[in-house]
Amino acid sequence: MVEPRVEIAGARLGGATELRLVTAFFVLIKTARLVDSDNATFRAKLDDFCRCLGEVLSESGEAAFKVHNDRYFVNDAVVRLSDDNRAGADALTADWAKVGIGGVRFSGDIAPEQISRFVVHVAGMRPDQHNLEQMAEQLRNLGIENIELLGLREEVAGDDEADTPEVVRQRVRKSARAAFFRSISTVQEIMHQAAEAEDINVAKTKRVIHSLIDQIILDESSMIELTALKNYDDYTYAHSNNVCVYSLTLGVRIGMDRSRLSQLGFAALFHDVGKVRLPKDLIRKPDAYDDNDWIQMQLHPQLGAKTLLRNLEFSMFTARAARGAFEHHINSDFTGYPQLRYSRRPTTLFSRIIAITDTFDALTSGRVYMKRKISPDEVIKKMRFQMAVKFDRVLLKVFTDIVGIYPAGSLVLLSTDEIALILTHNDTDRTRPFVKIVGDRSGLLPEPVWADLSADEHRERRIVRMIDPEKHGLDLQQFILQD
Repeated sequence: MVEPRVEIAGARLGGATELRLVTAFFVLIKTARLVDSDNATFRAKLDDFCRCLGEVLSESGEAAFKVHNDRYFVNDAVVRLSDDNRAGADALTADWAKVGIGGVRFSGDIAPEQISRFVVHVAGMRPDQHNLEQMAEQLRNLGIENIELLGLREEVAGDDEADTPEVVRQRVRKSARAAFFRSISTVQEIMHQAAEAEDINVAKTKRVIHSLIDQIILDESSMIELTALKNYDDYTYAHSNNVCVYSLTLGVRIGMDRSRLSQLGFAALFHDVGKVRLPKDLIRKPDAYDDNDWIQMQLHPQLGAKTLLRNLEFSMFTARAARGAFEHHINSDFTGYPQLRYSRRPTTLFSRIIAITDTFDALTSGRVYMKRKISPDEVIKKMRFQMAVKFDRVLLKVFTDIVGIYPAGSLVLLSTDEIALILTHNDTDRTRPFVKIVGDRSGLLPEPVWADLSADEHRERRIVRMIDPEKHGLDLQQFILQD
């Protein structure tokens, strides 16, 4: 039975049936990205979706799922998703928007195998390789009937504003911010639980990590940009979150599957958990560390491993997180700390990744015992040449490619005397990224101007140098969070 709905401004509010349909649809798409179509988990999720779809089709004759202006619709009813479901849905639909897909219409009698072929096909879509017309043609060639891809301009009750590329970019950035700040909040919560020797909410932590993975796969630059925000009251939370984002991005770049990414994100998020066992006045000490301070600080890897093994049920996640916490300050040449007296077994891949991302964020932040903040390009040079023996050379090269010449979230001066925020790299020309112009000779702009420096209309604009916002009294957070 389809539940009654209420009316909202120009469109009906969907009930539980529509909510179940949309949720089952996204779960099925995500499952198709992880396992084959003959996998038992996929078949179970397919059955769930077919059952939900049948309920809507039996009443309306069609089920048109649409996304428009950040709202989700089934036919002409608005569906309100929970925050957790919304994060995953936004990541998928923003990916669709890059291809030009605004939704899907199901109608008539559709066999489960038709739906299976459709879902597998859509789950394998790549924004850099497909467009709406190609996808539609491929569906026809697969013999899939009664399932139609909808364009971004498909009309929806109560909405008449068409999505533009800028709207799509803003939606992706908004979704990235939601995932990023939700992750910082979770880090704060789990650090408090660890400090009080309470059970750590592992399920919530894993959900947050998966939302970060979705966003990074969708648009890594939108997440990397947010790591440039450094003005937090408690740097430890932001640092752990940044290391997690950097580590997941590196993991995606080297081709890790989702299961390994989840374990990597878990380890990265907990890499500094041992610091909750150290005196707070040591962690927040404004002066340079003396020898005794360093002796205490160098205990945090062992304390972190012990905390995780004591507070968490033993699992592969726990074991790899404990090794990550223990090993992330052990260098490739076995210098660093803690010093290993007997076994000199190579550190794990996760630990080598975290060693790179932890060092980069610490040096670019100028917090705690790294008092002088260093620009990202200087840090990369320092890591590649002065500190080369500390890191895995291949991983460091991949990370250098991620950060790029001008890291996302950096401020630069253009040849037109304009100030711009770096948003996204341009793979064809790394010197001409996608930027947001925030100021000119007259001062800050009331509204930012989005510009692709590789486009012909912006060829006169080129990057002269990077700008330290603090030296010029500029609020970097304002530019990053302003759309």
